[in-house]
Amino acid sequence: MHSPARTARTILGFAALAACVAACAGCASTDSERGGAASPAVDPIAAAPADLWLEIRTSPGRGIVDRPKVEERATRFVLLPDGSLHGETDRVPEVGARPARLRRLSREQMGDVWSLLVSAGFADPSLADTRGNPALVEASAGTVLATLEVHAEGERYAFVRRYTAGSEDEKALRGVIRAIASLGWASDEAFAEFAELPLRYDLGADPYARFARPAADAGTAGTPR
Repeated sequence: MHSPARTARTILGFAALAACVAACAGCASTDSERGGAASPAVDPIAAAPADLWLEIRTSPGRGIVDRPKVEERATRFVLLPDGSLHGETDRVPEVGARPARLRRLSREQMGDVWSLLVSAGFADPSLADTRGNPALVEASAGTVLATLEVHAEGERYAFVRRYTAGSEDEKALRGVIRAIASLGWASDEAFAEFAELPLRYDLGADPYARFARPAADAGTAGTPR
């Protein structure tokens, strides 16, 4: 038999424990109501189609040479769904040959590429210029031909633009080309007048010259004595 005092202390202990549990539950529910339910983790590429594939090609027309900007030179970039980025500048391979593999983009970078296409207006098939083969389009003299071919969500479509070298035409497509080129470590060529030439120092005579074999001995080295 337990004494009345011990029984009372036990009951008070359980009551205090129940009060603590209730208080913690109240705090948790209050925090949930105040801040809202915690959002689940978001896949960074969830917004990008799983079949996202694109090809960029720029072809300067006759009379456009030695341009510094990458979007005004001959370029070709191919981005595959697995993130593999292929590209060449200036020395572009023939049609049908894939450019060299440069790197593999991360899932976050693939999501950024798709977001760029959406914001620039190149993710809507209804706005495309053609569904044919843009490789058959030729550049006109004095202009740069730029084509962007996109494959996403089961659709394949292309955008064809022309702009003049040194102008501000077609900023949207120029921005996409420069962004993809930067992912492939392609940049503008430096102007010759701004190029930093290497410094060359005159360190005097060759310190190893005295160890060199004289010319007369070098000519008779292979002659038996």
